[in-house]
This record gives sequence, structure tokens and C-alpha cells, in this order.
Amino acid sequence: MTASEKLDTFNLDDHGDRHEHERWPLIRDRFGNYEVFWRLYVVPLTNRVLGPAPGGERSWVRVRRDIPSEWQKLAVCHYSVFYRLSRAVELRLEQAQSTPDKPTHPEEVISLLQTCCENVMDFYDAVRDIGGGTVQYLPRRLPDDFPLVFRKIDVYRNMLIHNPVLGRGETDGQTLWPKLPGDLDSWEAWKNKFRFSWSAVEDLSPEELVSARALLESLENELAASLNETWGRILASLASRNPYERFSTFLRVPESDDTITVCQPLTASGGFAK
Repeated sequence: MTASEKLDTFNLDDHGDRHEHERWPLIRDRFGNYEVFWRLYVVPLTNRVLGPAPGGERSWVRVRRDIPSEWQKLAVCHYSVFYRLSRAVELRLEQAQSTPDKPTHPEEVISLLQTCCENVMDFYDAVRDIGGGTVQYLPRRLPDDFPLVFRKIDVYRNMLIHNPVLGRGETDGQTLWPKLPGDLDSWEAWKNKFRFSWSAVEDLSPEELVSARALLESLENELAASLNETWGRILASLASRNPYERFSTFLRVPESDDTITVCQPLTASGGFAK
């Protein structure tokens, strides 16, 4: 069995860490390219490729100590994008189930989405470190150089986290927020209008308001779709820069064919036991 064939047998459901095992089902249909990249470029950096998972051993999912720092950065940043996005989805669903009439703490969800965006920027830096000129199309400056959904998340995060408590409406059990106008150039002035005025929100028409729960789900969907598209482009760009060809001394896959037996306790990729 070739190295590529062995890697094809790895999947997040069976061989991910604790958080991937729990939360991958929440985003797999919208961000499937995360698993593709993980299988090709992250699994070889971890102890998974050194041999079968020993019983009771928690270190199987962790990055190996012998890999160059730029590759560990790639693994850390890639995982962090998943962690923040999937936790935002999980928290939104938890809040919807506990209080189906309205989000309990929408600020926490938007904060996680924004942190995900920041981790995306770090991941792109890591990809440039290993991909060179093949990935120079990746945006650098957040949020202005990024797709529109990144700017939407940034605006709402600033309104909800950095400003005084945002005014909001309620109808039929829904929490209502101001709805972003279509003109991007007006977003800054629009945001500032509500900074110190609850009345400004109260004076908005129904068409100028949006359900917080619907907005959070929409932003989440837009972000996942954008990431999946860009991950696909990255995978295509790195195809000629196969990690086994570039770093054969450390990106190795074991000779044994029984390397994907999972019998260790589920643990986190960045976690360790003392």
C-alpha cells in the first residue's frame, strides 16, 4: 500500500481528536475540504503515522516533535479554524435548544465567528510559508482583503463586543438587530448611528431589522462556504508541492498497514496530560 493509499484510510470520524470527533458532523456538509486538507497535510505531521494507537496512549493525535516549525504552525492554524467555527455552530445550536424563542447570548457566537476569521488569516500565512508563490492569491489584510462575509462578521462583532450594549427589538420571541444596508461604503456611519443610541434602533422599520438567530446562522453558512471554496483552491495549488517530495525525511507514513486502529482515549490535539 502506497503512502497516499494509507492516508486515504484516515477520516475525522474515526481518527480525529476529541473535538473533531464531536463537532465534525456539525460542519462536514459545508466545509468538507477541511478533512481533505487534514488528511493530506496534517495527519503526516502527527504521531498517527508512526504506528498504531497504543491502548491508553493520548499522544497519538498530537504533532510530532521532529517536524519543522512552519509545518507545526500549519497544523495548529488549520485546526484552530475548525475549532472556532465548529464551536460557534455548537453554541448557536445549544442556545436555540435551551431557549428556542430567542438566542441567549448571541455576542458569544459572533465573537467565536470573528476569532475563526482571525485564525483563517493565520492559516493563510502558514500556507504561504510552505506554498511559496503558488498561493500568493490568498488575502492578507483582515477584513478588507477578504470575502464579504468576513466584513459582515467584523462589523457585527464590533457593534456587539466593543461598543456599549446594542439596542435590540423583540417580536414573536425573536431578538432583532439592525440589518446591514446594501451599500458597503455606508457601513461605518450606519454602525456609529447605533453606538450610543437605543432609540436609533427602536426607530428602525421592520424591513431594517433582522432576526439575530437567522443572522448568526446565515453568517455561519456564508463563512463555511467561503472557507470550503478557498480550501479547495489551496489544495489544487499545492498539488505540485507534495509534502512527501519536499520533506521526505520527516513526512513519512509507516510501513505497517494496521496504523489506523483507534484505541486511545479521545483527547484534544493540543492537549496533554501531566
